[in-house]
Amino acid sequence: MVNEEKVILMTRASVYEEKKGKEKLKISRYFRHDYISLQLLYGWFFVTVSFVLCAVLWGACNMEYLLDNIHKMDLKQLGMTVTTLYTLVVGGYVCILYGVYAYRYYEAKKSVGAYAHTLRKISDIYVREGKHAAQGAVMEDKKHDRLT
Repeated sequence: MVNEEKVILMTRASVYEEKKGKEKLKISRYFRHDYISLQLLYGWFFVTVSFVLCAVLWGACNMEYLLDNIHKMDLKQLGMTVTTLYTLVVGGYVCILYGVYAYRYYEAKKSVGAYAHTLRKISDIYVREGKHAAQGAVMEDKKHDRLT
C-alpha cells in the first residue's frame, strides 16, 4: 500500500533538490567564514579588473588631454587620487558583498535545515514501516506455527 505522506514528502524533497536547493546545498557545504571569504576574494578580483578596465577606458577617452598636459601634471598627486579612488571603490564594494553573502549563507542554512527536517520525516516513516513489516512477519510466523 502506498503511503501518501511519504510520497508527498519525497516529492517535496526531490523538487527542492532540483530547483532552489541545488545552489543552497552547495552553499551549505562551506563553513560560514570560508564561504564569505571565498566570495569576497572573487569580488575583489573582479572589482579590480573592472577598475583597471574603467581606468584604461577613461585614459583612452582623454588621451588627447593627457598627451598635451602630461608634462604639466603632478603625477604623484594623480597616483594618490587613483589609489584613493581604488581603495574607496573596493572598500565599498567588499562591504556590500559581505552583507549580501552573509545573508545568502544564512538563508541557505535555514532552507537546508528545513530540507533536512523533511528528510528526517521520511526516514521516520521508513523506520515505522520497517517495524510494522517486522511485526507482520512475526505474526505470520506465529500463525504458521499454530497451524502445524
